[in-house]
Formats: sequence, structure tokens, C-alpha cells
Amino acid sequence: MLDKVFHLLTAEYSLILAATQEDFQAVKDIRSDVIANYYPEVEESKEYVFSQDDEQSFIYLLKHNATKRHVGSVRIFFANENTPVKKIPMEKDLHIKNIERFTQNLPICEISRFALSDNQIKHKDFSELQLRNYLSLALMSATRINFLLYAYDKMFAIMERSFHHILKRQGVVFTSIGDAIDFHGIRFPFVINKEDLSMAIEKTEGTMGQLTMYYLKELSQNPESFWQFVDNNPYLERSDIQLDRISQLFKEFGDDVSMEDLLGMNDITKTV
Repeated sequence: MLDKVFHLLTAEYSLILAATQEDFQAVKDIRSDVIANYYPEVEESKEYVFSQDDEQSFIYLLKHNATKRHVGSVRIFFANENTPVKKIPMEKDLHIKNIERFTQNLPICEISRFALSDNQIKHKDFSELQLRNYLSLALMSATRINFLLYAYDKMFAIMERSFHHILKRQGVVFTSIGDAIDFHGIRFPFVINKEDLSMAIEKTEGTMGQLTMYYLKELSQNPESFWQFVDNNPYLERSDIQLDRISQLFKEFGDDVSMEDLLGMNDITKTV
């Protein structure tokens, strides 16, 4: 990853896990902004801005450090043996045809509510389009970080073809699992299993991997708020999460920890 981009996404902006009422209000504000600017035909609804699904999710925020302003968010809705809802939103709400054959083995998750505020803070080195692309990259890195912390069997997402192509260029190859649907525009349902995602993460260690490694190391050094989130979530157990083993690797190997080490410790490539 270019030094300027890495500095942008680690020093000028920060990825954080939403855990406080202030954080959740920021999530609501960002989603409301997206509705107003990109989906004017949609009446703002409490269900879109924040719903019960958000209580069964990891939600990551992107914060501009100098102004403390939150500028983007992404939700990772999870289903495991403890959750009251075992179906992901695209199955229970959008009724994707024949999706049941992919959703039997838990835990699984769906990436959704990907949102960037319309009015971003101008940057001296990057155009508006470049900045939005890099901030999107940071939010997508949150899904990798979350996967390393909690090894889902599969990840699902509904996205435009163009965004799918962007992910392919980053080495993340989702598989199409259904016909196009009209969901705020034409979008397609996709899935990626843990083996393919772990291979993609390993292959991109020199690009997005740098960002992933940085935030995992930060988390291993300051884990208290993350563990508090896990302990307060009725659907998660500490035994679900790989943070202790990640922290141990950083203690033993420092910056020499490789993505292969992290993936291997989760036994992701060994479990089928």
C-alpha cells in the first residue's frame, strides 16, 4: 500500500467498532445522510436507520481524527447458534431464491449498510473520487478484520456489479448466487466461503493486508473496549473470538507476524 494512502487510513482516519450510544448515533446520522443524498425516493424509516438487526451485528465506523467526525460505516450482521435470528437479512427480508443451500453451516454473516457520508472533508493530496475510493477500502478492511476475529463459514453481500469488480481487483472473489434484484437499483447477491476469503487475505498481504495488520495490532494492544462489546452482546462468547491468540502472536513475533500466521491460528484453511 502506498505510504500516503496508509497514512491517510491510519493517522488521518481511524476504524473503530461501534460500542457506545454516541457511536450508534453516529451510525444513524451517516445512514440518514445516505438516504437523503442517494435514495431521495425512499422515505426515511427507523428500520433502515437502526433496527433490531443492528443488535445482532458488528458495526464499524470510520472517523476523521482531527475533527472527530464520523464519515462512514459498515455493518456485519452475524448468525450463530446463540442468535434469535438464524437467517441473514437477504434471506429473511429479500427472499433470495434457493439461498438456503448456502446458509446451513453457522456462523455466517452478511455485509450490509455500507455507507459513506456525502460531504467528505476535502484533502490536499487526493481528489474527491480518490478519497471516497480509499475510505471505501478502509471500510472493506473492517470486514477482513472481523473475519480474522471471528471465522465465519461464509460471508454474504448484495452489491452492484461494479463494486464486485473492484473487490475482484483487490483479490476478493465473491460468487454470484442468484438473479439481479431491484434493491435501490439493480444489485446481485454474492457469497464467499472462508477458504476463498482466507486465500484472498493471504494473497493481498502487501496491500490491504497492511491495513488489516495495523488495526489488528492496535486492537491487540488495546483490547478492553472490544472485550466489553463482546461481553455485553448476548449472542457472543469470548470463546468465539480469536483476539487472545492474535495478541499472543504479536507478543511473540511483533511486526514479523504474517497473514499466514493469523489465518493458520484460526485453523481456517484446515477446517472444511
